[in-house]
Amino acid sequence: MIAAKSSQAAPGEPYRLMSYFVFLIVIGAGILLGLNWKKLGKPEWQARTILLSIFLPITMIALAIGWIVLLLPHPDLPTQFVMSIPMLAFGANVGFVWGLARLKVARIKSLKKRDMEHFKRTNTTWMIHYSLGGL
Repeated sequence: MIAAKSSQAAPGEPYRLMSYFVFLIVIGAGILLGLNWKKLGKPEWQARTILLSIFLPITMIALAIGWIVLLLPHPDLPTQFVMSIPMLAFGANVGFVWGLARLKVARIKSLKKRDMEHFKRTNTTWMIHYSLGGL
């Protein structure tokens, strides 16, 4: 009976599992935002955004883990100092996705403004054309 329990996989630590999803969400959101560049008329930004969306979180995770591993032998350091780089890494990931979203909102607004101006011009031309009796 004990042998059966030891072969069973140990459950994952919930906070660790949650931290994986935070970074996977950042990667996934970055990729989705990158794929959207083509629809916004900037296909040249698509590949760069997707690559950056994959490598930035990986780099930040490596930086945070390296920082903590370097400081583990020094238990006398303040917790705030030890956690400063991991929190900066987390903020960089969230800030990257937020910045991408802000770029997209600005681009969508400019496209809507351009389309509205085009609509007004073509609508005015259409109204003048029909008001003069043209068909």
